[in-house]
Amino acid sequence: YDFDKALIVLREMTENLVLSLVDKKLVTDQIVLTIGYDIENLRDKEIKKAYKGEITTDSYGRKIPKHAHGTINIGKHTSSTMEIMESVLKLYTKITDKKLLIRRINVVANHVISEDKISKEDDYEQLDLFTDYEKVQQEKKKKEKELEKEKKLQTAMLDIKKKFGKNAILKGTNFE
Repeated sequence: YDFDKALIVLREMTENLVLSLVDKKLVTDQIVLTIGYDIENLRDKEIKKAYKGEITTDSYGRKIPKHAHGTINIGKHTSSTMEIMESVLKLYTKITDKKLLIRRINVVANHVISEDKISKEDDYEQLDLFTDYEKVQQEKKKKEKELEKEKKLQTAMLDIKKKFGKNAILKGTNFE
């Protein structure tokens, strides 16, 4: 796949990963992404001339561009599609060479724990005179409501998929 089509595949993989986390009542705070490039990158003369990165040998003894690998911390334990997707897309655009063809994508959730083990710790922050804390509290409550709504949507999707099969709900990107 090229960069854009691999992005569609990555989105679908990440959505499935998040739904799996929600189904098992797990949360994560770190995502690891590995992008493996295709051997055709070094056979195509234009791509090979433009590629300046490291070249490795695969298990078959063929020369291929070295895979891209990266980790991103989300900042808190979550199973929110919005938060995880935002982190994954940021990492993807950061580590992936846009000119190369992609053969393999791995998305992994690290530091996975049960939702029950998340501690509801108090948030401490340094106060200052120039911040409108009422507005900050309103934004925080708004975000919590959005996350709660998203969680209900995720559980509804899981219930439908369990009852009618995994293809009961399809998104527009599934048809690309």
